[in-house]
Amino acid sequence: MKINLSSGKTKEMEIDSLTVEKLLSKLEISQSEVIVVMNGEVIPEDHILCNEDEIRIIHVVFGG
Repeated sequence: MKINLSSGKTKEMEIDSLTVEKLLSKLEISQSEVIVVMNGEVIPEDHILCNEDEIRIIHVVFGG
């Protein structure tokens, strides 16, 4: 699986059908601070990912 991070870095991982939620946990990324995009669409935390997928993890910035 190819993971594009908002920092501009790319990470390659071998996975066996993980949900977005479990992947973020494995990467030690808080679910409340990011959105995950695949094929231009935000995907939910229960979406099951496979090795062929390419996703982008975007950190959400809060402010006022």
